[in-house]
Amino acid sequence: MKSTNLNEEIERKKRSKFAVGMAAIDGGKPTTFTQTLLNQYENGEVSASQLKKAIIDKYAKVVN
Repeated sequence: MKSTNLNEEIERKKRSKFAVGMAAIDGGKPTTFTQTLLNQYENGEVSASQLKKAIIDKYAKVVN
């Protein structure tokens, strides 16, 4: 069971690094808020869907 959790953590870290790398291609850099969320995701404290929702809630603008 422990190795499964370790494997999951490794995969989450790979996904986080990939996302940061993709943003960097366009000159982007994670904010402190986003980096904190990414760290929580890597540690298994939040799911991918919770991470996405938190970022959308923080940064999405409602267009009327």
